[in-house]
Amino acid sequence: MRHLLLLLPLAASLAPNEQIARLLTLGGIDGGATGFHELESGFCNTVYKVDTREKPVVVKLYSAMAKARCAPACRGVVDEAVGNAGLGPRIHVRTDDALVAEFVDGDTLTERDLKDAQCALAIAPTLAQLHALPIPPPLPHTPAALWVGVDAMLNGGGDALDADKLRREAARMRHAVEQCTKADVLGHGDLKPSNVMRLRNGGYTLIDFELAGPNYRGYDIFKLFRTNSLPAASDESLLDFVEAYLGKDADKRAADACLLETKLFEPLTWLEAAIFFSYSAAMLPDKRAEMAALARDRWAAYEDCAGAGFDAAVRNVAR
Repeated sequence: MRHLLLLLPLAASLAPNEQIARLLTLGGIDGGATGFHELESGFCNTVYKVDTREKPVVVKLYSAMAKARCAPACRGVVDEAVGNAGLGPRIHVRTDDALVAEFVDGDTLTERDLKDAQCALAIAPTLAQLHALPIPPPLPHTPAALWVGVDAMLNGGGDALDADKLRREAARMRHAVEQCTKADVLGHGDLKPSNVMRLRNGGYTLIDFELAGPNYRGYDIFKLFRTNSLPAASDESLLDFVEAYLGKDADKRAADACLLETKLFEPLTWLEAAIFFSYSAAMLPDKRAEMAALARDRWAAYEDCAGAGFDAAVRNVAR
C-alpha cells in the first residue's frame, strides 16, 4: 500500500470523478475507473463503489466534519491496521482527505439484527481481536479517542443545545468514567450496527474507523447494542455477549465486571450523540432543523439514564 499524505489537498477541490481518478493513480490500480456510484453520503463522508478493470474498490472522501475530529496524520491509520489484521477491508491508499479500500461484498447490520443472538455472538470474537491490537503510531495513547472527539465537537461551535451544559456534563462523565475504568484497548469509537458488515461468503467485518483509537471496551460494547427505537438489550443478552467477547477462559467474576463496566457507558453514548447532533446543526445549515431535533432527542435519552442510577453504577464499578 502506498502512503501519500501530501497530495490530496489539491485533489479535494476537484469534482468526485477527478478525485477518484487521482486516487486510483496513487494506488497504482490498473486501468482507472470504468464506472462508479455513490453508496452513501451521510453526516461525515461520501462513499463510492468504483469499478475498475482490475477490481472493484471503495473510495471514501472525508467531509469537513470528519476531518475536524481526526488529525491529518492519523486519518486512515486504524483502517490500515485493522485491514492488515484481517478484521476490516484492506486499504490501498490513505491520504489526509480520502481512503481507497478493497470492496467487500456484504450488508451492513441494523439494530434489529443485533436482537438475533446468533448474529450478536458471532461479532464478539471480532471485537475482542480489534481490542487486542496495539495502538498504531502516530496515534497517541492518551487521552482516549472518545474525549478527543467530544472536545473537538464542543470547540466547534455547536449551538442546538446549551453549550455550557454540554461541557459540564461531558466533564462530569469523564471524571466518573476515569475513576473506575481505563481506555486501554484499540476501540472502534463508533460501533453502531451499521459499521458492522455481514459478508456474503460468511463472517463479519468492521468498517469506518474515523473515531478509532485508544478507548474503553465498554463504550464499544454498549454502543453496539444501544437502540433508538427497539427495546433495550437485556442484561442476559449483554452478559452472553460479554462472555463470548472475553472467551472461554474468562471466569464469572471477569464477565460480571465487564458487564457492569459496559452498562456504565449508556449515558455517555447518548451524551456523545447529543453533542454530535448539536455540532452537526451548526455545520450543516441546510439540515439544521433535523439535526437540532436529533440533538434534543439524544439529550432527553441522556437525562433519562444519567441521574442517581448512574452515580450508583459508578460507585459499584469503582469498588
